[in-house]
Amino acid sequence: MNEKLLAIENLTVSFDGFKAINNLTFSMAEGELRVVIGPNGAGKTTFMDVITGKTKPTEGQVFFKGRNLRPYTEHEIARMGIGRKFQTPRVYQKLTPRENLELSCVRQKHVFASLFGRTSTAEHRTVTGLLETIGLALKADIPAELLSHGEKQRLEIGMLVAQSPDLLLVDEPVAGLTDEETEKVGDLLLALAESHSIIVIEHDMEFVRQIARKVTVLHQGSVLCEGSIEEVQNDPRVIEVYLGQQPSISPHQMKILRIVTAMAWADGELSPEESNLLLTQLSCLFSDDREQQQQLREELRVYFLQEVPLETALAEIESEQERELIAKLSYDVIRASTRQGDPSPINQLEAIAFQELVKLLQLPPETLTRLEIEV
Repeated sequence: MNEKLLAIENLTVSFDGFKAINNLTFSMAEGELRVVIGPNGAGKTTFMDVITGKTKPTEGQVFFKGRNLRPYTEHEIARMGIGRKFQTPRVYQKLTPRENLELSCVRQKHVFASLFGRTSTAEHRTVTGLLETIGLALKADIPAELLSHGEKQRLEIGMLVAQSPDLLLVDEPVAGLTDEETEKVGDLLLALAESHSIIVIEHDMEFVRQIARKVTVLHQGSVLCEGSIEEVQNDPRVIEVYLGQQPSISPHQMKILRIVTAMAWADGELSPEESNLLLTQLSCLFSDDREQQQQLREELRVYFLQEVPLETALAEIESEQERELIAKLSYDVIRASTRQGDPSPINQLEAIAFQELVKLLQLPPETLTRLEIEV
């Protein structure tokens, strides 16, 4: 499992003098799930184009299972065991999910075998298993055009797996998906990672947090940093380049955001209810303009990943009014799931973190009573 499946050395790709990839070095082991992030223009698409042979490097080498890929064409590299899923689902709309998977399973790839060849017993078992894995067993025999966008994404991932590649390249699999569909795609990729090597290109930082084991950050065609999600999320360079601009909220507002977000992350995950509540309340708090509020919703998602020592952050929150605000927002966050109809009690880890926060806020007892805070 420690053998390098993919190794890229000093890679440069130039287009009319512009370096889309600039002296990039990258490697991943067999059996690894790697997430690659970066702002628009960081070189992520070109990175995948070079691996699949769609684009040839200006300088440098790409090795797959020890073999230099430079001399080979795109379809030859695919046959070596590199499969790619593009951002927009590419499924046969008039065929059923079962038929889509059967076509992908066909070993003889010439036209007549694909159209008229019978599915073998082994391929039938593979298709049945894949339908279960991607969660489409109950919709196996309806036209794919009737599937939701998220279901089509999972179907195409299943079609990719059906071809038995050694390396799966998955480009922005949750773009345009609902929170529920996003979670299902994440669960699917984590399940596949138990037996496959996968590179995921993604923008949605909450989704990255869900699936990431090791993250590579690209910027201006080079690797900016690499490591666990915890290491990457606390690197100040990542936030700066990922947003591509200075944050539109003030440093003081950032402190409030991070304190409240710390409550949501106290149990190690950020639920959709907590996320939506934070986005709604904080965007309205930081701006009165509706258009800017929508922009803030997208920007604030990035900062949800930031950790901060509460003592350090609270030292800069001097006014009692703002401390009351932090207490109220934090309490709302940890009660979010309950208000959404979840009968379970408040998460104990979040409750403990909130009790610690209340102590650090040093609010008068009458203030806490007025805010009706009881945990």
